[in-house]
Amino acid sequence: MVRLALVLLLGRSRVLRVFLSAALGLVAGACIWVFHSVRVEAIGSNADSLAIQTPVKAHLRNGSTVLYRTGVLLARDTLRGPGVRYGLRLSDSTAVSVVALDSVVAMESFRRATNGAPTAIVSTLATAAGLVAAAVAAFVIVCSTSDCFGNCPTVYADSAGTWALQAEGFSYTLGATFETRDVDRLGIRPDRDGRIRLEVRNEALETEYVNHLELLEVRHALEETALPDPDGAALAVRDLVPATTIADAAGRDLRLLLALPDGAAFRTDAQTLAGASPAHLDDAIYLVAPAPASGDSVALVVRLRNSLLASLLYSEVMLGDRGARSLDWIGRELDSGGVTLARWQEQRMGMRIAVWDGRGYREIARLRDSGPHAWNDVAVLIPVVQRDSVRVRLSFPADNWRIDRVVFAMRARRPVVRTLAFELLDAQGRDDSSALASVRLADQRYLRTSPGERFTVVAEVGAAAAELAQTFLIATQGYYQPWIGRDGLRAAHDTGAVESPDADLLKALRTWGTVREARERAFATRPSPGK
Repeated sequence: MVRLALVLLLGRSRVLRVFLSAALGLVAGACIWVFHSVRVEAIGSNADSLAIQTPVKAHLRNGSTVLYRTGVLLARDTLRGPGVRYGLRLSDSTAVSVVALDSVVAMESFRRATNGAPTAIVSTLATAAGLVAAAVAAFVIVCSTSDCFGNCPTVYADSAGTWALQAEGFSYTLGATFETRDVDRLGIRPDRDGRIRLEVRNEALETEYVNHLELLEVRHALEETALPDPDGAALAVRDLVPATTIADAAGRDLRLLLALPDGAAFRTDAQTLAGASPAHLDDAIYLVAPAPASGDSVALVVRLRNSLLASLLYSEVMLGDRGARSLDWIGRELDSGGVTLARWQEQRMGMRIAVWDGRGYREIARLRDSGPHAWNDVAVLIPVVQRDSVRVRLSFPADNWRIDRVVFAMRARRPVVRTLAFELLDAQGRDDSSALASVRLADQRYLRTSPGERFTVVAEVGAAAAELAQTFLIATQGYYQPWIGRDGLRAAHDTGAVESPDADLLKALRTWGTVREARERAFATRPSPGK
């Protein structure tokens, strides 16, 4: 049975710090839900009440949770309806009928079953709830005066006693329909005992459902670099050469900007962004490289991460404009019928990679959005269809990406990949066999984590032979359910008019054009993660 309490598995010295940093927007990431620019309007000014008709949970300031199995009435400043309040330790429950909205931290839609399976097992990490109430109270206080950011599962590695960010898992997977597998390269080496240790955190105002977690090892030649491709398979590449031409839709020469992985990243030209229209939502980058002397393919090697555009689209346009109705939107339209939006996300967002075949550009691959927090290194096999040169186009929603480097690898191969066994430890360092069983296979068992929870993965990997290098990849599969904060619950409710996703994207682009500079300055000046 799904546990219903907000549980935090953080040590005593870290609880308030993690919650305060998340609340202040110091740890921002892929599944960012930002409610600071929602147009807030008292519910009573335009409606006496709003009936939320899907099952929801209300997370309260004192750390307890109220479960409404058949929905709830949001009447002015109260929640009204039959609910069951669960205490911190899940050992007690009380029937409630009226809850003051001021006592609510956030609400979320939830499902009785996962991915349509009526007997789905969703396990939760063992709890340590002693400091939950204080942490939630601190979160509420700071969130009431600050922008609140969050992110999908973040993966950290221990680097000389400091946890360093490595990857973001299954970005922008809003609900079970969007569940996907995400593979990221880890920039880590085994310790002197031949172990790797990773910490997976929920640093967001959301519930995350982890279906599958894999650690993968690639052993390859020292002169090769191992990277995931868009489908998560590994490529070992070598003989890197720069493109002879790199230009964007505005005609800017990007060769120097994209030559090195130095953090100086591409972003869409301001005029291109300002010129977004229903017929022109995209930007593009055009690359030309010499064709190899032999072979029928090369590899495009890209280092990139998302801007904050997609976060604005989902949080402030798709969710924020709906106010409290977003709970029903998530619970009904996305959770059970979000296939259309999921298909639109796959086709419109991310990045489309096409090759010139002499008559036009032919799409050969797509990159999913990977989130704005961690740099993502990817390799894409490009067929050589013309013997004089290789011409590639990258197209994407305007300003959706920050690109740090683009080069071509003249040689690429499929290396052998080994799946590593690992232990899963809770925040107190104890083996959690139930949680491990939940993520071992991509099935109907899920590991559910709440805001602030974390777990550690430890694998014995040994040492590679002297003539070989080791590269590690992490694969995560799952989805998340966002929490709607109290300001979001108080926001003006939409009138029921449904715009197309393209119209929502255009609205997000126009808003992003006016706030880009300020948001990116705030994002760039946040303290480093893992501190």
